[in-house]
Amino acid sequence: MHHLGMRLRGIALVVISLTLLFSSSINASAEPTPSPSPSPDYQILMNQYRLDLDRYRDLVQAREKARSQINRTFMVAVNDANHEARMTMKVAKTAAIKNEILSKQKIAVTAASVARDAAIAALGALPTPPVKPIKPVEMGTLNKMKNKKSSPSPTR
Repeated sequence: MHHLGMRLRGIALVVISLTLLFSSSINASAEPTPSPSPSPDYQILMNQYRLDLDRYRDLVQAREKARSQINRTFMVAVNDANHEARMTMKVAKTAAIKNEILSKQKIAVTAASVARDAAIAALGALPTPPVKPIKPVEMGTLNKMKNKKSSPSPTR
């Protein structure tokens, strides 16, 4: 799975690079556009971010599915222990036998809880989400903001 992801990332990077190369040569022969477009570096970073975000979502979903299965197994074990205790309590006659049944039930529930906690710990830490790249600030927009005069605010 890891090697497939690396291959896909490499192929995606090559496709993006070729697309940017051909699109920049076409734009060079055309008239310049009045509005500046985001830099190619930013586009590459955004595409990489999207790929990383998809991979992150897949990892979180797989981890959640595994955690859900662990919790189901835990609940089955607890339900089985409770059912066993109820059935044997019906036929128990003495207080000593009833105490033994309750003790076995508590031990079974504790063992299931320990097994669940160990399985969840074995899943490892939550994956870290990717960081969205910061869009470069255009210098033209800053100049427009400086030249703009503020309107007077109404006073009461």
